[in-house]
Amino acid sequence: MTEAGCEAVIGVWDGHDAGAALIVDGRVVTALNEERLSGRKLDVGLPTRCLAVLREQAGNRRITWAVTTSDPAKTLTRLVPRLKEDYYRVRRRLTPPGALTGLKQRAKYALTQLPPNPLSRWWTRRWFARTLGVPAHAVHLVDHHEAHAASAAYWPDWDTDALIVTLDGIGDGKSGSVWRWSNARSRLTPLVSIPGRASFGLFFEHITNALHMRPLEDEGKVMALAAFASEVPPESNPFLRWFELQTDASGGPTVVCRIAPNRMAAEVERIVWCTPREQVCRMAQQTLEQFIPAFFARWAAATGVRAFGYAGGVASNIKVNRLIRSVPGVERLEVCPAMGDGGLALGAALAVWRRTTDRRPESFCDFRLGPDHGDLGATAAVLAQTTGALLQHPTDIAAAVAELVAAGRIVMWAQGRMELGARALGARSIVARADSVAARDALNLRLKRRVWFQPFCPSLLLSEAPRLLADFRGPHDVNLHMTTGFLTSPAGRAALAGAISPDGSCRPQMVPDETDDPWARLLHEMKTRTGTGAVINTSLNLHGKPMPDKAEDIVAAWLECDVPHLALGSALLSKPTSTAHGLRSA
Repeated sequence: MTEAGCEAVIGVWDGHDAGAALIVDGRVVTALNEERLSGRKLDVGLPTRCLAVLREQAGNRRITWAVTTSDPAKTLTRLVPRLKEDYYRVRRRLTPPGALTGLKQRAKYALTQLPPNPLSRWWTRRWFARTLGVPAHAVHLVDHHEAHAASAAYWPDWDTDALIVTLDGIGDGKSGSVWRWSNARSRLTPLVSIPGRASFGLFFEHITNALHMRPLEDEGKVMALAAFASEVPPESNPFLRWFELQTDASGGPTVVCRIAPNRMAAEVERIVWCTPREQVCRMAQQTLEQFIPAFFARWAAATGVRAFGYAGGVASNIKVNRLIRSVPGVERLEVCPAMGDGGLALGAALAVWRRTTDRRPESFCDFRLGPDHGDLGATAAVLAQTTGALLQHPTDIAAAVAELVAAGRIVMWAQGRMELGARALGARSIVARADSVAARDALNLRLKRRVWFQPFCPSLLLSEAPRLLADFRGPHDVNLHMTTGFLTSPAGRAALAGAISPDGSCRPQMVPDETDDPWARLLHEMKTRTGTGAVINTSLNLHGKPMPDKAEDIVAAWLECDVPHLALGSALLSKPTSTAHGLRSA
């Protein structure tokens, strides 16, 4: 049903990595996560700060509200918000587990298997209407996986029909789905739903938790550590016997799991107890690498469709994505840059805009969707005076930073609107020479304080991709948002030595050459000075904290660390020699 005169849609997600998104006249205006405004990593609960920003931006327009996930588990956490907060603190290792933690976790996993019902949907709509102070008829519900699917379907410029795949932990009782995207009609049609009991996301979550890492946060560390283990023969990997690809009643490929949800955590713990952790990670990664690309291959063969969109938490596994991209029959793979639950608000808003107006939202490829603060360096003089920093206003900020980075310095880079999602895409970045192993180690151990085995990523000019990446095949392999892995060529292994895994793979951001964006100019200036248009690019944040949005918060993060230089909009701030440790990459 369409709504005449729909002027603006605000999407809302109030769970893990809560956030909100605003669409006006079909255009995504702003999308951001609460953590960037609250300073609480992966914040949970109603994103009140985000909503205040978006309501102000919406002005006097009539707002339609798009909210997602109405299953009984989510309903319970809205009824009793303390449950959500307690789980957040235990999951992030901020609070030691109590005597009932194990029982609560088992109850959580059992409850999340339940799909929405009429009562939970009715109550969710009423709760949001009351909490937001809006009429109930203005609140539209979007299924968890429909929101993920919309986030993958509506942003790219498709030139053909596509299949949209979502693979997640669990939401609204499901762990995944497949949808057909009609490019002519701009419409998503559901084909298959994967039950919660067959969740690759929950499987990886159990692995992460059993290794005493933070679930819903450190799964990337499991993937990274897997590269340091020897290959495991398939017959020696017990996890491979847990999953199977089958055909559902409609004839579509689906996933089944032989381990009951209430047993999986205990079975994982049993295997972890007697297996080296690197080997556990290799077996878990091997399981995803065997089944997920095969799942895509079956859908390509069954439908003849060659283009795929992909979202959900499992879509953050870039090594699996590299294999999907290489599957015969998969000619194009577009992974939503905000693939996890932090992208649900955007997906819900896109879905409701389409549903209420019967018009496709405008396509876009720039996920720097945070609030527009103008020149972040506009108040640099005041900040320099209050902090004692040295201030310059270079004619070309990109050239000035490239000069420092080429000389071995590490620089914080804050330009324009903040990124949506976990990837630094040239708005909130820390940059260093891409060929410097010393930079990698300095960033890991002294600045980011991350585990030693977790690699950084390169940003490189698109024109460099054929030379530096061994498996780059042309236009459909362009990876603007660091969402899939590539193997490096011999030249790439040398030029990107500080940003590759032991297996020679990397997760590159490819930046179009023909743009005047400061980020592209920086890479061009690096090529002039070093011969390679690339840098190590990691997010501008300290360990355990989110990326900052406003200038004052960016400066606070800079002052807290050893990095001597900060490119803040048009301004270049430097710490006095007497107070700066001078973190160098070479």
